[in-house]
Amino acid sequence: MRVRQLIVGAAAAVALTGAATGAALADAHTVSDQRVLIMKGIAGHMKALGAVAKGEAAANAGTAVHGQAIQELALSVRFLWPEGSGGADTRAKDEIWQQWDKFMAASDAFKNAAPQLAAAAKTGDRGQIGAALGAVGKTCGGCHKPFRKPKPN
Repeated sequence: MRVRQLIVGAAAAVALTGAATGAALADAHTVSDQRVLIMKGIAGHMKALGAVAKGEAAANAGTAVHGQAIQELALSVRFLWPEGSGGADTRAKDEIWQQWDKFMAASDAFKNAAPQLAAAAKTGDRGQIGAALGAVGKTCGGCHKPFRKPKPN
């Protein structure tokens, strides 16, 4: 029964992700708010896959959903930083717009690594998921380190 519930829940999550994301983005007040929502979504899916890779959670029908969600969200990342959307109230550094080509290359690296993670997630194999998660994680750092301010204290 537990597996059936997980499958039904995963299917519902896939169906609702688009609607929930659209509703959440419509409610977001600024482009920065939209970025935060998308990035938190990516982080949540990464965390779920990390738990499988570490053996803290068993792979199930939802594992593939997390991988697919990351792949889909990776397509939107490059559009989340329109010119003029930085400022003191965001963690976005001015270097994003000053080094736009480098920023786009970092975004593309994430987008290009995400399909391997989605494929690994479909297998449910901890080792494959862990390796692909590590590769995607490196691309995250390739953007966060040069282009994101530290969290405020």
